[in-house]
Amino acid sequence: MPEPGATPIARPTVSIPEPLLVTLQAAPGYGTAPLLVGFLLNAVDPSGAPIVSYNWNFGDGHTSTLPPIMAFNTYAQPGNYVTRVTITTADGRSATGFAGVIVKPGAGGTMQQRQQNQ
Repeated sequence: MPEPGATPIARPTVSIPEPLLVTLQAAPGYGTAPLLVGFLLNAVDPSGAPIVSYNWNFGDGHTSTLPPIMAFNTYAQPGNYVTRVTITTADGRSATGFAGVIVKPGAGGTMQQRQQNQ
């Protein structure tokens, strides 16, 4: 308890904004090369700040800064890929969504490629 006549100490308040909500879905997430994949982005800022930038990395060397909620990429080579998109709001906060894609060798793939991806 404070002593009688003591001045109360002002306690600072800290305001922490709600985190951004980001989900990324790949459709299809699995197939044979070459594989065209669509990515559906759902990004929400509960505080209402507008999203001002998008940074896509498809995991195969292709990147984009286009702001669509749906993006497409063709995976030419077999492999396991992680696609990510990082969004940034007008107030400088950012969040990243991830989606995985598995690309198997096509009918023309080599036996070695098929064995590596089984």
